[in-house]
Amino acid sequence: MNFNIAIVDDRKEDRDRLESAIKDFFSMQLNDRISIETFESAEEFLPHFEPNKYHMAFLDIVMDEMNGIELAKKIRADDAHILIVFQTTSREYAFDTFPVHPFDYLMKPCKEDELSSVLTEAMRVIRAGDPEIKVATARDSFIVPIRSICAVVSRGHNVELQLTNNQNLTSTETFKGISEKLASDARFLLINRGVLINMDHVLSPTPDGMKMKNGTVHPIKVNGRAAILSSFSQYMISRVDKRGL
Repeated sequence: MNFNIAIVDDRKEDRDRLESAIKDFFSMQLNDRISIETFESAEEFLPHFEPNKYHMAFLDIVMDEMNGIELAKKIRADDAHILIVFQTTSREYAFDTFPVHPFDYLMKPCKEDELSSVLTEAMRVIRAGDPEIKVATARDSFIVPIRSICAVVSRGHNVELQLTNNQNLTSTETFKGISEKLASDARFLLINRGVLINMDHVLSPTPDGMKMKNGTVHPIKVNGRAAILSSFSQYMISRVDKRGL
């Protein structure tokens, strides 16, 4: 599995130290890979953030301008599943972090065994709540986290999976076959013949289609448009209800 991790800390030495320690931990995990992005401020991080992009975020609490707790509130408002780990040199802020449901709280400098414990538990939680599908291509098969799929589009004899990392995976499977693998997941909506979208990655409906957060616009079929938009609206309302907003 590929774990996507963000580190937000205004001290370069702390960012580098944590990144190195995380890489050391995952170097011992034979079946897992990581992608780590580091940011020196909340303001630098926010333009890169989108729901379901990161599995974990390590946030320094004390930063200039927007602090880690304020950043966590913004993150949590859009992503109920990301695991937030706060880092600080003082426990005085621990009570203030409770409203954003942090996964854990690490003191600086982070001890190797403490970080290892946090990452081990995080991997268990993420695997349990982040289902995957196996997708066959012309050369190999890939395990793809469902939340990373923005859309599934039929392309002639192939199927294109558009992913959150702005890459496309071309599968030799049928559109029906891929759709059946995703049929039980409430995030996916068929909006046209050969077009299945992940509603978590929709920016907004347009007069003719669905505009995704990556800028792609997928057309909605004319016949059944009202029902499709109604299904999308109901899903978005359910997301708000689950967040308790």
